[in-house]
Amino acid sequence: MSSILSIENLSKNYGKVLAVDNISLKIEEGICFGLLGPNGAGKTTTIEMMEGILKPTTGRALFRGKPIGPHFHQRVGIQFQSTALQDFIT
Repeated sequence: MSSILSIENLSKNYGKVLAVDNISLKIEEGICFGLLGPNGAGKTTTIEMMEGILKPTTGRALFRGKPIGPHFHQRVGIQFQSTALQDFIT
């Protein structure tokens, strides 16, 4: 199987605060992936960099070998622990 999503040497700094420190991983096609860790570990920051919402300080995220772009958002869904949907809106 080939890697569908990869992140290479991803880091994110907020001033002097290091939120994500040089993480690399490859996710194979057909795999359901979860990112687990304690509060403040950088999970949301990592996912937001993988999605292209946040620009990493260093490193890059690739989908099918290409930088994250519209082709990624058309094919990948992300589910956070709690949703932003309101119960009264249907």
